Amino acid sequence: MVTGDAVVLRLDVVMRRLAWAGFVVFGGGGLVAVVLALSSGSVTGVVFSLLSVAFAGLILLALRKSAGSLVISAAGFSVPGVFEVRWTEVTRLRVYREKRRVGRWMHWWHYRLDWTGSGPEVLLEDGEYVYALGHLGGGARLYGALERFAPAGLVSGKDG
Repeated sequence: MVTGDAVVLRLDVVMRRLAWAGFVVFGGGGLVAVVLALSSGSVTGVVFSLLSVAFAGLILLALRKSAGSLVISAAGFSVPGVFEVRWTEVTRLRVYREKRRVGRWMHWWHYRLDWTGSGPEVLLEDGEYVYALGHLGGGARLYGALERFAPAGLVSGKDG
């Protein structure tokens, strides 16, 4: 990828925020519960409190592994270390916006890039290349970056 005027978009921002909230709740709550259980002498309370702290640690490990950025530049777009697609390999690029439910009343927008042409074989799914993106600031930065860097007429499907 060409560095310089590239636009970097963070992936899965909303899910990362929810995971951070879970880390704080389970980690902080677990530590408070450990102190309370130790002061009361409850062995069962200590075990469950330590399990809560361990679960917070697993969330933190998952957060570190899930970090990723989509880089859009004049050469193409990529997720560093995962895939790289050059504009010369793309014949059509569509952006889909889908509403994903989180629980009963909450939702978040899910953006998907779907392109045809050549590129990394590991991303081939049902005959087309697909990559799932998290919430990217309402999609305005994603669309703006694609319109700025992609060749004219290549990007379509703004409204999904």
